[in-house]
Amino acid sequence: MNVQERPTTGDMYRCSKCEFEIHITNGCQCDDCTTQLQCCGQPLEKVTAIPVQNPRPSQALDQNNA
Repeated sequence: MNVQERPTTGDMYRCSKCEFEIHITNGCQCDDCTTQLQCCGQPLEKVTAIPVQNPRPSQALDQNNA
C-alpha cells in the first residue's frame, strides 16, 4: 500500500501471498496519514472494486424485484 494513499471507508486490501483480506469500516481521518497495512512481510494490495455507476436496465429490474 502506498503510504500517500489514505484508507477510506469501503476500501479492501488483500495479501497477495496468503489471501488475508481487510475491509475498512471506518477510514483514516488524519491530515498526515501514514497508515501501513502489511502481511507476510509485504504491503497489502488495494483490491477495492470500482462501484457501478449506471447498472444495466436488467440489473436495475432484478434489484427492484428482490
